[in-house]
Amino acid sequence: MVDINSIGGLLADLLYLFILINAIVVIITIVFIQKKRPESVLLWMMAFLVLPLLFVLVFYLFLGRDYSHRKLFRNKASVDRKVEIALEKIQGTHFVYELEKIKDPTVRNTVGMLLRSQRSYLTWDNEVQYINDGDQFFRVMFEEIAKAKRFIHVEMYIVRKDEVGMRLAQELAKKAKEGVEVKLLLDAVGSRKTNRKFFRDLIQAGGKVEYFFPSALGPINFRINNRNHRKIFVFDGNVSLVGGYNIGKEYAGQGPLGYWRDCMVRVEGSGSLLAEQRFILDWNFAAEDHLEPEKYVPTEPGKGKVGVQIVSGGPDTADKPVEDQYIKMITSAQSYVYIQTPYLVPGEAVTAALVTAAKSGIDVRVMIPSKPDHPFVYWASLQNAGELLNAGVRVHQFKKDGFIHAKVVIVDDVMASIGSGNLDRRSFELNFETNAMVYDPELVPKIKSAFIEDISSHCTELTKEEYAKRPGKVKRKEAIGRLYTPIA
Repeated sequence: MVDINSIGGLLADLLYLFILINAIVVIITIVFIQKKRPESVLLWMMAFLVLPLLFVLVFYLFLGRDYSHRKLFRNKASVDRKVEIALEKIQGTHFVYELEKIKDPTVRNTVGMLLRSQRSYLTWDNEVQYINDGDQFFRVMFEEIAKAKRFIHVEMYIVRKDEVGMRLAQELAKKAKEGVEVKLLLDAVGSRKTNRKFFRDLIQAGGKVEYFFPSALGPINFRINNRNHRKIFVFDGNVSLVGGYNIGKEYAGQGPLGYWRDCMVRVEGSGSLLAEQRFILDWNFAAEDHLEPEKYVPTEPGKGKVGVQIVSGGPDTADKPVEDQYIKMITSAQSYVYIQTPYLVPGEAVTAALVTAAKSGIDVRVMIPSKPDHPFVYWASLQNAGELLNAGVRVHQFKKDGFIHAKVVIVDDVMASIGSGNLDRRSFELNFETNAMVYDPELVPKIKSAFIEDISSHCTELTKEEYAKRPGKVKRKEAIGRLYTPIA
């Protein structure tokens, strides 16, 4: 007679052995193949020691696996470079190479660093509009869609399945029916609820919709890392939108977090060539129908005087372009550095730059939310804010009935960065990001004024005294949040 209990015990032992073998494989991968940072390795080892093995393996499935994708990204970087060379030949006359003609030394040094280290070319013929209100952004976006004659290229992290997302799909379908080339590149995790069925009219009209790193399981995607977090629109090669806004009613202040502060820039001029380059590189990686750069050059010369560089980074780059950009901006400051970020988990290098700047007498201010959209990151941000307060950095928390999602860095009335890159490791290393660097003695003070207006109208200042009085449960939450951030 078969002993059911013995069979059950044997199956349980085999299952445990299977989990144990997989755990050993993961540990070897983390230490010897992925070569994660020492603090990440230690935290993963601690997790395997104190938590159930199956739980840690599932957590690793979502946040830890990246070796195969890193290899894929190295191949992407090689292909990207070939496209970049072709674009440089086409667009070279639009770029500024003679850095000695830039009079301001702070601007000249920053432009030079981004050019030499990241091939981020400078264009100096742009008209730039700064947008920091959701209603204004959507109004400009739909106006530009309506005006497009040749092509509309969109690269977006989130398109919500709501009235704003539906209107975008409808307006793009309308332009496709008019004969305008429409291509929409969405992240498969951020936009998992808006599948191809949602864009049926657009696709039937001849538009193309592709997803960045889709899953064979459809909306079920285990890859939380390596997401395309960029937000880019390009219209006819002449006009582009770059920044932090996603598509949905919550980004117009109609969501659970209340009023939504975010930022975008509308660039008209050769800076849009650089935004289009970024789109072509990402589209060619995600789609089978590769785009030829020659088809997408602008039809009109730029008529402005604002300098623009496009800075992009991700796991397909050997270095950390967004982190390097922020460090260079902070260390270049002579008077002030003003920062807006929803997530303040900057890592040692950026933290050291901020602390050094503040101790040098530079006016360093950081604006963060007063409530979380991601609890772990929020509590880690609060603890990092406490560290900066001790160095003399001023920290402002956005109002309780709203949320700040803007990613803005402003320096000395001469340069500002507006884009998708947060001050956290996810933006520096794990996700694909794009920022627009703008240089202009008239525009940058306007961006600064908007920052000051937010402080006076929408923020409360977090002081060292108030931070020291936080209750014990908040301190415990901060400690847990701080542990989470280096694991991925």
